[in-house]
Amino acid sequence: MAIIRNNRGPKERKLISLEDTNFIWRTNFSGDPERDSFGNDARQASIIIPDPELAEELLAEGYNIKKTNPREGEEEGFEPRYYTTIKVNYDSFSPPCIYLVSGDADPLMLDEESISILDRCQVLNVNAILNPYENSRTGRKSLYVRTMYVEQAVADDPFAA
Repeated sequence: MAIIRNNRGPKERKLISLEDTNFIWRTNFSGDPERDSFGNDARQASIIIPDPELAEELLAEGYNIKKTNPREGEEEGFEPRYYTTIKVNYDSFSPPCIYLVSGDADPLMLDEESISILDRCQVLNVNAILNPYENSRTGRKSLYVRTMYVEQAVADDPFAA
């Protein structure tokens, strides 16, 4: 987990790297409003931030970082997990590169049509490079997928074939 600084051009560009993580909650890479609890048609998912220091840094910078709370009776020894929403935008100048890694096969690059397969597969591991974005009108900060490798849990997934 790291923040990568890229000094191309007049403005410093910051990328966020999350390694050996996973999604939390149900994903909606298809953009189907029926998959989202609030009827949102955005292509997005919630991803765990495994490094608490990085999560705290992003929170201090104004990103919407959340953490899990213990269930009643499970408070002792509970360690919260930090997570945030990541978005996928194929309508941009530089669309994301998202790969499905399944067993020993070569990684399969997913496009706007095929990315919905991630909503149905069992995920073993996720590695992602995220692009920070700040809306100039609202000041809200978001994280967009730049590159992501999603490793499928082939042994546990009935859709692996």
